[in-house]
Amino acid sequence: MTMTIFDNFCSKLKEISTYGFTIEEFQRALIILCLLRFLIYSFRYNLITSFKICSIGLISCILWAMALNDCIGAYYPNLSLHPLLRNAYREEIIYREVAQYRAAERVFDDLIKQTNTPYNFDWITPIFAKIPESVTHITDPIYVFIRKDLVNTLSTIYKTNIKPMSSMFLYVGWVRVGKKYCPYHVRWHFTFITLYNTFMPYLFKSSLRARTFLNKVLIPERRYLEAENLRIYLGAWAFVHITFVMIAMLHAIFSQYFYVPFLTYSVELHVGKRPKDSIYSGGYTAWQDDFIFYNIRLRDTLRLWWGFLGKGNKKKPPKRK
Repeated sequence: MTMTIFDNFCSKLKEISTYGFTIEEFQRALIILCLLRFLIYSFRYNLITSFKICSIGLISCILWAMALNDCIGAYYPNLSLHPLLRNAYREEIIYREVAQYRAAERVFDDLIKQTNTPYNFDWITPIFAKIPESVTHITDPIYVFIRKDLVNTLSTIYKTNIKPMSSMFLYVGWVRVGKKYCPYHVRWHFTFITLYNTFMPYLFKSSLRARTFLNKVLIPERRYLEAENLRIYLGAWAFVHITFVMIAMLHAIFSQYFYVPFLTYSVELHVGKRPKDSIYSGGYTAWQDDFIFYNIRLRDTLRLWWGFLGKGNKKKPPKRK
C-alpha cells in the first residue's frame, strides 16, 4: 500500500516535471497550502485570526487566478508549443469541448421549453391583464415596449458596457472609495492586477499576430527554419507569462508581495506603504524602506533583488548625500 502511494507520487511528480501542472492541479495545491497555513496559524494565534489572515491571502490569490484563466484562454493555441504547458493544453481542450456541449444543451432546452411549455412564468403579463379594457389602447404599447425593446436594450447595455467594466467598478468601489473596508494586501494585489490588465491585451494581440504570421506567411512560404524558431519563441512567451502569474498566486496565498520594476512603484503610489504594525498586512516590503517617493533614482527603480521574501539585504547601500 505504502509503495503504491509512493509510486503514484513519483509518477505524478515525473509527469508534472515533464508536462507541467494542469490549472486544476495547481489551484488544488494552493488550496492545500492555504489549509496548512490556516492550521499553523491557528496554533500560533487563534482560529479567528488565522481565518482572517488566510482569507485575505485567498482573496488576493483568487484575483490572480482570474488573470491566470485569461492567460490560458488567450494563449490556448500556443500552449502546445512548450512541453511544460502540455497538460494545461489538454485540460483546456477538454474544458472547451464540455463548454460547447453545455452551450448546445442549453440552446436545445430553450427550444424544447418554447415548444412544449406554453405557460412560462411571466411577472409582467398578469399585471397588465388586470388593467381595464378602456385603457388598453394606452397600456398595450407600454407592455410591448417593456417586453421587447426595454429588456433587449438593457441586456445589450449590460453586455457591452457594464459587464466589461464590472472589475473596474469593483476596484473603484471597494479598493479606492471603500478602502477602509479592504485589507492592504488585497488592495495591493488588486491594484497591481488592474495596472497589469491595462497592457496585457497588447501582449495577447501581439502573440495572436505572431501566430497568424506563422500560419499564413512562414509555413505557406516554406520558411521552416524561421517557423520553427517562431514556434519556440511563442511557446517560451506563453510559458514565461503563465509562470509569472502562477508565482504571483503563490505570493498572494502566503500574504507576500513582490517587486517588478516600475509596476510595483506605480502600485504603491496608489495604495501607499504597508502598515507594519498590522499582522494582516502580510509579508515584507523592503523596497518601501529604501524608496524616497517622488525623488527616486532610476538605478533604485531597476533593482530586482530585495532579499529573500522581500526582507531586504543585511548590508544596506550607502545613502545619498
